[in-house]
Amino acid sequence: MLATANQTQSNPVRRILTEDTLTLQDAASDVESLIGRRPDKTTLYRWCLRGVRGVKLEHVRLGGRIITSKQAITRFIEARTKKA
Repeated sequence: MLATANQTQSNPVRRILTEDTLTLQDAASDVESLIGRRPDKTTLYRWCLRGVRGVKLEHVRLGGRIITSKQAITRFIEARTKKA
């Protein structure tokens, strides 16, 4: 079973929507500023749906779009770093 970056959150929808929300396209730009190269939005889509080694990028579906947040990206990176 895959875990989200933060399993203790009781309402991830509310959490994401009260943070600095991003579409996957915008999230790719945000990740680019961190790692120096821009991942394709399908990479972030995979992080949301399948995860990476047991950690998924927190997200919500809103109006046919997948929305994540800057804070969710940070939690994802932190969780991945701890697992490495």
